[in-house]
Amino acid sequence: MRLFGALLVITASTMAGWIYSALLKKRWQLLNALIQGFQWLATEIGYGSVPLGEAFARIGARLPKEAKVLFAGFAAELNGAAGLTADEAWQKSLTENRDGLALTAEDWAVLIDFGRTLGTTDRENQVSAIRQTIARLEHQATEAEEEYKKNERLYRYLGIAAGVLVVLVFY
Repeated sequence: MRLFGALLVITASTMAGWIYSALLKKRWQLLNALIQGFQWLATEIGYGSVPLGEAFARIGARLPKEAKVLFAGFAAELNGAAGLTADEAWQKSLTENRDGLALTAEDWAVLIDFGRTLGTTDRENQVSAIRQTIARLEHQATEAEEEYKKNERLYRYLGIAAGVLVVLVFY
């Protein structure tokens, strides 16, 4: 019975280390997907002269699920019957999807700042604001990649070591 409990503790702590390591990778992947989405948005607005709601809906359909919720959620809010401004619709989309995404406070700050410029300027300035957001997200993605590569194995081994330590202390 004690052996079973020890194995259970080690397994649980190992899984916790793997899950935390996976969250680091998910953040990096999500930031890269958001960068791709914003690049497409700059193209849609700059060259296609597409309305914001339609552009976000098109892009949301092409993005992975994690990034899709922000773009498609914004399009739904903007095109909905509530009559929200672009900034209000973006903030609402961010708020509704905040818990399901592996982003840090700095990542959210970049996205919130982007919303403040949505729909308030002409096409050229809008594309410029999108490009600034892309640059900031690329910086965040670089940090996320470095953190993932630096700490991936650390968290995995730390999970195993913590489980073994708990077993040794209580055994």
